[in-house]
Amino acid sequence: MDKLTAIASDNRAQAWLGQFNLGDRTRAQKLLEAFAFVSRDDFTDQMRAMLLRECESVQGMIALYAERELRHRQGKPHRLFKETRRSIKRATGSKGPDAVKPTKAYDPSVGSEGIVAQIISQLCHEYPRKFLNHPGPDQIRKKRARAFWVVTDLIGSGDRASNYLEAAWLVRSVRSWWSGKLMKFAVMAYSSTVPGERWVARHPSKPAIHVVLPCPTIDTSFPTKEAEQMKMLCTAYDPTDGEPGHPPWVWQGPSLGYGNGGALLVFAHGAPNNVPLMFHKASRDKKNTWTPLFPARVSAGITKEVFGIDLTAESISARLDNLGDKGLARSKAVLSSDVQTGQTFLLLSALQKALRLNYRMLANRTGLKTHEIRVLLRKMTHYGWIDSQRRLTDQGYGQLAHARKQELLAGAPMTVGNSEPEPYYPTSLRHPI
Repeated sequence: MDKLTAIASDNRAQAWLGQFNLGDRTRAQKLLEAFAFVSRDDFTDQMRAMLLRECESVQGMIALYAERELRHRQGKPHRLFKETRRSIKRATGSKGPDAVKPTKAYDPSVGSEGIVAQIISQLCHEYPRKFLNHPGPDQIRKKRARAFWVVTDLIGSGDRASNYLEAAWLVRSVRSWWSGKLMKFAVMAYSSTVPGERWVARHPSKPAIHVVLPCPTIDTSFPTKEAEQMKMLCTAYDPTDGEPGHPPWVWQGPSLGYGNGGALLVFAHGAPNNVPLMFHKASRDKKNTWTPLFPARVSAGITKEVFGIDLTAESISARLDNLGDKGLARSKAVLSSDVQTGQTFLLLSALQKALRLNYRMLANRTGLKTHEIRVLLRKMTHYGWIDSQRRLTDQGYGQLAHARKQELLAGAPMTVGNSEPEPYYPTSLRHPI
């Protein structure tokens, strides 16, 4: 019997799986095990590292803003900054937008912008000559900020990030700074979906988009046929089916979460609304009750051991198996070595597939973070295992072939970059007998 994963062993997850019919339980568990569970430390550390890494390419100070829902009217967000009432409008005010501010008086709850605002505050205290904490237009001019960064945890549908950019874009001074090439825009997110990233990229400010890890979804985590089966499962167990506001004529749309996202990612500070509804919605039907795994999108009930996305030997083996590299997935020499060696061979195997130049595709196949992929690619190029187009060289194919042979051998663990055996030199000589 296969060993249960951390999430499948969780008591709450076991109770949630028990609500499915026996014929659907195995598929539901496989869908649950496809989730990425991001711990609070991993979120904070990786976001901080990305912001510090990307700030090196900006000549000047950077204005940081925590993405949040903004007040709007007739579908348009309010301007981010105040403007003068003169005929020639000019943004004014030293105070910028609040980092955390509920849009509804009856709902004072704080979302992910709270933890993002804390990261921004700490960075601005530590690097006061590089970062500005939600500055207003007067401070932007005084400090000569050259970048406008919207910081968020997830670009799901892309609506909130795009609306925040639009709120700034409605200010005439901001458009003037952009057209004069005095300021560049960017959205810094821990993760993002493909549709969400495309939607944000369409904004007139032409923002750069940087992510730590592409968001796994049903479409990116499973083959096409199996993905359709997972979507049917989400539709069949949609706890809101039949309730007011649930359009019965739209197949699978609401069931997969906001914007038809089907996201398979949960943070320690909460689950996004792009996750399928059966994971975070409760049923109002008293005869057919449904208890969600993340009630009201709160993930605090899951044990801490579940959270963490660092690759292990077991997860590397599973991903190699999904790539169809059965021999490498069973290679003792690779899997018994350090994790970085396993990651290197995992990426090397993934480069044999199409779309090897696409960072997002490589990250989806391997589970590696985008900056980890860049580092490993540089090392592979240095070793001569890949060329400038990321095609495997003869030496690269030789490394994979050598590693696959270790399935039948109980040799010593391999070390990347020093795979050639040391030549043997005799220390003593005897006369032949």
